[in-house]
Amino acid sequence: MKWQSVAVERQRLGRVDLLSRGGQAVVYRLPEFGLPEVGVPLVYKEYRSIVGRVPAQGLANIIALRLALPADQRLWFDTHLAWPLRIVVDSDAASARAKVLGVVMRLIPDAFFQVFPATAGRSERRPSEARSLFAGPEQMRALGLPFPDRAQRWWLCLRLAYLVAFLHNQGIVFGDISARNVLYRLRPTPDVLLVDCDAVRKVGNAAVVDQGHTPDFFPPVIHEPQSISSDLFKLGLFIVRILAPGRTVTPESATRAVEDVLDRTGVDLVRASLSADPRARPAALVWYRYLRSGAGSHPRTLPLGE
Repeated sequence: MKWQSVAVERQRLGRVDLLSRGGQAVVYRLPEFGLPEVGVPLVYKEYRSIVGRVPAQGLANIIALRLALPADQRLWFDTHLAWPLRIVVDSDAASARAKVLGVVMRLIPDAFFQVFPATAGRSERRPSEARSLFAGPEQMRALGLPFPDRAQRWWLCLRLAYLVAFLHNQGIVFGDISARNVLYRLRPTPDVLLVDCDAVRKVGNAAVVDQGHTPDFFPPVIHEPQSISSDLFKLGLFIVRILAPGRTVTPESATRAVEDVLDRTGVDLVRASLSADPRARPAALVWYRYLRSGAGSHPRTLPLGE
């Protein structure tokens, strides 16, 4: 796929409404721009100068990964990953000198937002970042958030493991699995959504947008490149922090943190996931199968269906 086939000029987006500002990008809602094959509200993620020059063909290759999926699989994919859909350029998309400004993505669904208590006289609506799940019950209540029970937490871990397994099966490294790049919902059923998907990469290719390790999710070797193995390390640490909330969980303390939460098989999976040897880390599919079996879980209402 040539990048020009998925590029759109900035002026064609029409009116933009500011949604949020981040360190690397500013996100705008697009009330006047749509894509017939997507059929949902869209946003424009505009890169800040700190990101540097982004290769258009590299982004097109990421977009192509989604387009290569069967239609029914793509529908599921779109509800779980905020994937880039178009490249936004500053001038004629046919020009070889066109500069990448950002990407068009689908708007994050309302179910993945929370309303936080009033500050300075008004409440604030923000994405439900998974970092809230790492807090204990008193901390979550102080934030005005419902504290998920064990069954809901188990289900969230299962869904995350399935998503990572799916990406790895497609040869995709997600990279920055972190507390801010995983959003969650509890209703109508617990589920997760991965964001910042424009920073993923195909195995064997360089990342298009820089993939850094988020603090608190550094692999044992800090300079270990983003890879399938580093994804597996972060997945294991993520699962521990969701299932053992309210504790300060480090790679060194993770095994102890789940000794009263998981059975022996689960504890061994945690130990292997956080191994300094990348080859020892179990595949995400292994985690998914373990969680789906319900092994080591005691809630009465553990959901097992896909």
